Amino acid sequence: MKKDYHLFRRTTPQWLRFLITGAVAVALMLIDGQNERLSFVRTAADTLTSPLKNTAMKTANWLGDAFNHSFQLQTLALENQKLKAEHAEQAAKLSALTLVQNEHLDLQKQLALKATGYASSQAAQVLYQVVDPYARKLVLDKGSDNGVLPGQPVITADGLLGQITSVTPSSSELTLILDTKINVPVSILRPDAPVDDNKVRLFLSGKKEEGLLEAHFFNTEIPLAIGDIFVTSGLDGLYPAGIHVGKVTKIDAADANGASTVTIIPTARGMTARHVLILATTNRVDGLQRNQAQSAAISENTEFNTLGARTRDQVITDKEKK
Repeated sequence: MKKDYHLFRRTTPQWLRFLITGAVAVALMLIDGQNERLSFVRTAADTLTSPLKNTAMKTANWLGDAFNHSFQLQTLALENQKLKAEHAEQAAKLSALTLVQNEHLDLQKQLALKATGYASSQAAQVLYQVVDPYARKLVLDKGSDNGVLPGQPVITADGLLGQITSVTPSSSELTLILDTKINVPVSILRPDAPVDDNKVRLFLSGKKEEGLLEAHFFNTEIPLAIGDIFVTSGLDGLYPAGIHVGKVTKIDAADANGASTVTIIPTARGMTARHVLILATTNRVDGLQRNQAQSAAISENTEFNTLGARTRDQVITDKEKK
């Protein structure tokens, strides 16, 4: 036999290895037997290998916990993403439902308003807002083909919105009372007095602050308080009497001339309105003439103190002077 020969080299047959290891195992079992003669060997081996076993068990437990934690995080992330998508979908549905409900309520109010005292009016829908920083205008889906003429008042269930100032065959342009080009004659509405018996008479127009109205009040003998409601007086023959216009929110102190500026918040929603009623005027020719006269007077007035009162021509002139 060669000196470099080893028992468990690859040249040793597998059956011989099996026989040798089997014989060793049987011999150990016979030696240990019932008397456990090799118990000290097992104890020593367990003592020597216990640190390795503990480390291996802790490592396995740590790896298992890390895997479970990672799996749970991934599961929670997927569930959270799914819930967010469902929430966004439900929010969109709720928003659409709320919009439909609001439009339904608006239409119900419009029908009730038309049935109570404005049977000759016609309903219209707002198409879009006019992109003009110097005006407060909306475009409606009713035009001259539907019998709409300039000067007709436009209202909602909440109050006066404005008047028609321009008409095409299929659409019309509504200038809101928030615009400084529009003046509305009003009277104060108090629970203890009819509209015709109220003594306060003044004109409201758009204020520089967005969404507000203002009026200059000269009669200090008549008490005017915050919370008072203004309605159309009907003195101009254009706006029917008794339409709600706005509520007083601020009263400035009177100046040297006795004039006091009153700030009013309109009752109608203005630029956010979607459904309106176009009122039929009793004298359309007279209303048209009044509308043209008012527009001409405002265009000729070069004194302005609010943004809405300035015209594009005036802005261009100012730029050329600079």
